[in-house]
Amino acid sequence: MFGRLTHLEHLTKFAILYSLILIFTGCSNVKNIRPEATTPNIQSSITVMTFNIRFGCGREKLGEKTFAFLSKCTKKYDKIVAAIRSVDPDVVGLQEVNAHGASLIAKALNMNYAYSIHGTGYRWGNAVLTKFKLLKSKRIAIGGAGTGNRSMVSATGLVNDKTVAFTSIHVDHKLPGNTSIKKILGYLNSLTEPAILIGDFNIVPGSSKAKMLLDGTGLIDSAAAGEFGHMGTWGGPYGKRIDYVFIQPKYFNVLDASLVASEHQYASDHIAYYTVLDMK
Repeated sequence: MFGRLTHLEHLTKFAILYSLILIFTGCSNVKNIRPEATTPNIQSSITVMTFNIRFGCGREKLGEKTFAFLSKCTKKYDKIVAAIRSVDPDVVGLQEVNAHGASLIAKALNMNYAYSIHGTGYRWGNAVLTKFKLLKSKRIAIGGAGTGNRSMVSATGLVNDKTVAFTSIHVDHKLPGNTSIKKILGYLNSLTEPAILIGDFNIVPGSSKAKMLLDGTGLIDSAAAGEFGHMGTWGGPYGKRIDYVFIQPKYFNVLDASLVASEHQYASDHIAYYTVLDMK
């Protein structure tokens, strides 16, 4: 006959059960570290940035992508923080960041954050940093080449007494077909709240994948909405544009869009891009 479970055994079983729930529901952690007294809610516009930070390695040994290098490179988080701070955004989507880097950058900027590792085959993922209060977050798998399985993290924030889903995404350029785009479309179309898609999509404006994403959701490219479509985010300010902030025009107007100033364009192999939005 089995004896009664001890308090420690109960706690252990609860911890295991909770871990399984997190795994199967795809939830990721929300960290509201910004003091409530300085957490905004009501404001006329919001600034949203996307930034692939290359694991904090800057432009050291450009093209080198092995984890052995990325884990041991000289981290340049100070330059990443300076680039972000130069714009003072309300929301930042980070890509190619690990949990330590997301925490360090968020604390330096006094921003709440949600982080999610990609999944199988990866040691880094995506993060959403924001001045707004975060209510919840979720990790959504979008597929990757080979044995890798990339994901996006969607964090729900409170803005103007409304919930908005801020989603940080990094699409695998090696994955053939439209698997990732279909996964993104499926998630976006399941939402009942406004959403902003932020990230490194590894597609260029006007491509078939870009057209599929926009046509399937009613999204618009915040850079192409005005006179900003020529800006490059990879290979210099006149290179390829593969980093985006996609918005829903029924919820937002684009007021401005730009790259960070030239002195901050070498903090990573990508250039941080941002847009200023008016919430309808």
